[in-house]
Amino acid sequence: MKKLVLIIAVAFMAVVNSKAVVIPDGKVEKSEVVTLTAKLNTTMALNLDNDDITFEFNTLEDYQNGLGGIEGDYASEGSVSSTSNWKLSYKANGAFTHEDGATTMPLDNVGLSAAFTGSNKVSNNASADALPLSADRTEIIGHDGINSNAGDEKSNSFIIYWEMGTKGKRLNSESLFEQDLKKGVYNTEVEFIATEVL
Repeated sequence: MKKLVLIIAVAFMAVVNSKAVVIPDGKVEKSEVVTLTAKLNTTMALNLDNDDITFEFNTLEDYQNGLGGIEGDYASEGSVSSTSNWKLSYKANGAFTHEDGATTMPLDNVGLSAAFTGSNKVSNNASADALPLSADRTEIIGHDGINSNAGDEKSNSFIIYWEMGTKGKRLNSESLFEQDLKKGVYNTEVEFIATEVL
């Protein structure tokens, strides 16, 4: 008798542990649970025409007034494709150094403006006055805090316009002529960074 009670108890425990339930009409029903997980990962691509920009100063007027500016000849086209909101920043990766390896010129002789040509709504910090080149990361185009700027290249296209020696509102106030810089070739690299905005 003890054996029979033990067998019935074990069978009952097996039924309970496998979530078998007897429903009112006498049928047995069993259930299993599947967990669903959604991972919303950000994908982002920055496309930028990275052809070299060369400012060639020849005349006294070039030295006094500078070269380039908004809608000028010195331009880099780009776009951002992103599944999330984003911002675009830039910075100089080093000093503006002469070919002699020692002489430098102030980075803020160079500025950039941005024309946003995409269909998304963004904040543009470089639409009115050129932003100066700096070793510090500076935001050019950003999320406006209201509208999503996630989208493809067509939605997020832009043109960067470069200028040098123009004495713009935020740029070096002295002309290249007044600075009397050592003649020759100067180089620096400018890095553009697209960053997710949460």
